[in-house]
Amino acid sequence: MRIGLTYNLKPEHATGSDDFEEFDSVETIEALEEAFRACGHEPVRLGWGRPMLDALRITRVDGVFNLAEGVGGRGRESQVPAVLEMLGIPCTGPDPLAIGITLDKALGKLVAKAHGIPTAPWVVAGRGWRVGGLRYPLFVKPAAEGSSMGITARSICRNERELDSAVSRVSKYGPVLIEEFLNGEEFTVGIVAGKVVGVMQVVPRKLDEDFIYSIEVKRDWQERVDYRLVDEPNAAAVAMAIWNAFELRDVARVDVRVDRDRIHNFVEVNPLPGMHPTNSDLILLIEAAGWTYNRMIAAILGSAEERWRAA
Repeated sequence: MRIGLTYNLKPEHATGSDDFEEFDSVETIEALEEAFRACGHEPVRLGWGRPMLDALRITRVDGVFNLAEGVGGRGRESQVPAVLEMLGIPCTGPDPLAIGITLDKALGKLVAKAHGIPTAPWVVAGRGWRVGGLRYPLFVKPAAEGSSMGITARSICRNERELDSAVSRVSKYGPVLIEEFLNGEEFTVGIVAGKVVGVMQVVPRKLDEDFIYSIEVKRDWQERVDYRLVDEPNAAAVAMAIWNAFELRDVARVDVRVDRDRIHNFVEVNPLPGMHPTNSDLILLIEAAGWTYNRMIAAILGSAEERWRAA
């Protein structure tokens, strides 16, 4: 099959900036192309935006492996799936509606709550917002960003002064989500082709009761954290409940954190998980579980192809 590859490429000057944190590197694109070939498929680079549209006018593809984050507001991740759906070209991952909801963390928490899945109490900072009955410490993050963008050590707020400062800092990213801080263990769950591949715990090397998996930690993960594959059926159950609630497809990574009552809470879900061959969380997880990169890509494509043939 000819498999198109859609993506936003990270600019060379992006080092140190989180503006392009979710975009992909050349190494990621090349690793995916190699994996496609290993699966017997022909990769076709499509990119994003007008170059993608221009390429699709002159190039035939049987399906698309979508990594594109898009550009703009909270609906940006829906851009490529929506265009492909309009053109009748199948792609990996969720449909435009599901992927749009997953990026908006407040909407995602509403979906989780409606399905009885535990998630920390929250509010969205807006005109006249109030903390209400939320208990300190609170956690502040962009409501519609991924890759830990906007999340730093200052995201934990213990009083009103720290909260006001954090909301002001994060508001440059758009709507701001404020939720009760969950001070228990943090897990990330990898799901491929509708099955849990493994549960990985993010363990700080320096003991810290208020550890958060911030953007600084992710950039320096080899020095600051250990990743441990663990047997956590409760975390896996939360992740699968989220997978089903959002009607996700092919691949996703779900973050889960334990609260003060030892309940596993849904934090957020990423249906476009990073695919860098050496330092993306999902790749570290699947390799710890005994999978190879090529096996994962083959499973994702196999799941998608089965759906494409049935359409």
